[in-house]
Amino acid sequence: MRFDRRRRVEGSTWTARKEAAFLQRHKRIEKKIERDYPLFTVEFAPEPETDVEAEKARRDRMALKGDQDMRDLCAKHWRSARAVYFACSPDVRAQITEEWRRWRGPAEAGYFRYVVEKHNGAAEEKARQRRARDDEVRARIMEQDGAQPPLSFS
Repeated sequence: MRFDRRRRVEGSTWTARKEAAFLQRHKRIEKKIERDYPLFTVEFAPEPETDVEAEKARRDRMALKGDQDMRDLCAKHWRSARAVYFACSPDVRAQITEEWRRWRGPAEAGYFRYVVEKHNGAAEEKARQRRARDDEVRARIMEQDGAQPPLSFS
């Protein structure tokens, strides 16, 4: 199965500008509190944050966790699309394989699912359901349109 590999995140990048912004953060928050809640400036004053190393570690952890969560989500979508693919008959799978081999777009799970549903009939069923929902909404709108008496400007 052809697919595009995701680049792994190495962690967050820490620059001198980010460090300066982090160290000035409490002053920005203080100014905002002073602007929005002038009577409570003293009560809501934030403590200055100076533990740069802890913040770097937190951001690295969050970047790696976010990347792993995205990788897990992509894998989940691939597994789902492949399950639908393998549920198809052999001749339909051959058609899907041929189209996927010729596919010029990104080799990602959503596109693969699109190709699979195009050949196994699920796309037509989804389109039929969408048209039925649209017809219901249109009928409700027309019904409500007729329920309101016309406006008179005399």
